[in-house]
Amino acid sequence: MKLHGYCIVILCLIQLDIVWCAKILGFFATVSQSHFIVEEPVMRELAKRGHDVTVVTSYKQSGEPLKNYRYIDIPDFINRPEIESFRTSATSGNSIGLAQRYTMMKELSRMSLDLMNHDKFLPLKNETFDLLVLGWFMNDYALGLSGHFKCPSVIISPNVNFYTMRKLAGNPSSISTIPGIMVDYATPMTFFQRLKNIGYYLIEFAFLEGANQVFVAPLYTEAFPPNQYPTYDEVLRNVSLILVSQHFSGRTPEPLLPNVIEVEGMHVKKEPSPLPEDIKAFLDGAAEGVIFFSLGSNARSSDLSEERIAVFVNKFRGLKQRVLWKFETDLPDLPDNVKIGKWLPQDDILAHPNIKLFISHCGKGGITEAKYHGVPILGIPLFADQFVNAEHIAEEGWAKVLPLNDLNPESFSSALAEALNNPSYGNVVKKLSNLNRDRPEHPLDKAAFWIEYVIRHNGAKHMQSPAVHLNVLQFYMVDTISFILAALYVTIKLTKFLFKLILRKVFRRGHEKSKKE
Repeated sequence: MKLHGYCIVILCLIQLDIVWCAKILGFFATVSQSHFIVEEPVMRELAKRGHDVTVVTSYKQSGEPLKNYRYIDIPDFINRPEIESFRTSATSGNSIGLAQRYTMMKELSRMSLDLMNHDKFLPLKNETFDLLVLGWFMNDYALGLSGHFKCPSVIISPNVNFYTMRKLAGNPSSISTIPGIMVDYATPMTFFQRLKNIGYYLIEFAFLEGANQVFVAPLYTEAFPPNQYPTYDEVLRNVSLILVSQHFSGRTPEPLLPNVIEVEGMHVKKEPSPLPEDIKAFLDGAAEGVIFFSLGSNARSSDLSEERIAVFVNKFRGLKQRVLWKFETDLPDLPDNVKIGKWLPQDDILAHPNIKLFISHCGKGGITEAKYHGVPILGIPLFADQFVNAEHIAEEGWAKVLPLNDLNPESFSSALAEALNNPSYGNVVKKLSNLNRDRPEHPLDKAAFWIEYVIRHNGAKHMQSPAVHLNVLQFYMVDTISFILAALYVTIKLTKFLFKLILRKVFRRGHEKSKKE
C-alpha cells in the first residue's frame, strides 16, 4: 500500500512536468510571407511541446490547427498600394524612386502599430504573457509589448546577423573579417576590401540608425506613452535572445555571444510532408527530372511582361525535363511538360529526388531549402538582399546567375544549359548539403530549446552582454580613447612647458654667472 502511494505521487509529479507550460505571444507583422514561413515553425514547435502559444500575423493559417495554438490573422495591411507597387516593380526590372522608397519604408515601419491597434489584437492587451517572440522587420518599437506584459523578449531575424541584431545583443561587429550584409567578399579580405568594408558598415549603421530615429522611435512613443511604459532604450535592452538565419558552414564564421543563436534551416522540415497527388504524380513520372521555378512569395511570375513569360515558355517547350512553375494566374497554351500552381509547397518539392534545378529569385529561405536538399540554382534576383545572396551562392559554386534585365531567349537558353548540364554545380551543393546537415540537432529543436531556456531562467539575463547598456561612444571606447588622447596632449604640453621653464632657468643662471665673472 505504501509503495502504491509512492507510485501515485511519482505519476502526479511526472504529469505536472508534462503539463508545465508558458504563455507565449508571437508577433509577426511583415508584408513578406517568406519571413513568416521561416519564423512560424518554431511557434508551432513550442505549442507541440505543451506551451500556450498565441500567434499574431498578417497571413491566413496554412498548417493544420494545433492544440494550444491560437492563430490570429490580420491581413488588412498587406495589400497596400505602396507594397503592390513594390512587387510589380520587382518583376519589371525597374527601380523605384527615392520618394516612393521613403513612403514604403514609412508604411512598413508602421505596420506593427496598425496590427497592435486592430480590434483583433486589442483584447490581448488585457491578458498576461510570459514571453514575447518578435519577428523583426523594421519594427524594433514593437518590443514595447514586452514592457506592456512585463516579460522577456526573443527576436527572430529571417536574415543573417547584421547591425540591428548586433546592437540589440551587444555583439561586436567583426569588420575586419565579416563582410557587410550587402556585399559578398571572399575572405580573408584584401586591404582594399577591408577598407571598403568599413564604408559599407558605416552605410549600414547610418541607414538603420537613421530609419530607427526617423520612422521607428517616434512610433514607440505613439504606441507606448512615456508616462505609462518603460523608455524605448529600456525595452531595447530587455532582449534576451536573438535567433539568426545563418550557419557557419555557409558563411565566414562569426564570433557570437551566447544569446545570439544560429538557426538557419529551422523551417526546413525534418521529414517532408506528403505532396498533393497531382504534384506527386507529375514529379514521380519525370524520367528526365524536373525543373522547379518560383519567384517567391512577394514577386509573382504572372507580373512578368508578356515578352519575358514567352522567353520561359518557348524554352520550356523544347526541354526533355518537366517544369513545375509557381504561376499565379492561368497561362494558356502551356506545353505538355509544364505544370503551374498558384501556391506550391516549396520545401516539400525541393526534397523530391527528381528535382534537378531550382530557378529562383534567391530569397534567403529558398536558398536555405535548396542547399539543404542539394539542389543547384539558376538565380534571377529581383530586389533587396537577393542580389548579394545570388552572388554569394555563385561564388560558392552551385549557382548560375542571370539578371532579369539581361533575360532574352539566348541568355536564358545559355544559362539554363549551363546550370543543367555542368555537373560541378550539383557536386558542390551536395557537399554543402552534407556540411549543412551535419549538426547535433535540427535547428528547429535548437531554437525551441533556447527559447525554453529563456523562459526557465526568467529572461536569462546572465547571457546578456554589458555592451547593451553602453551607448555608441562608450561601446567603441570613443570616450576613453578621447580621454587618453586628451591626457597625452596635456602631458606633452606640460612636459614641453616644464622643459622650456627648466631650460630658461638654466640659461638664466648660466648667463648671470658669466656676467659676474
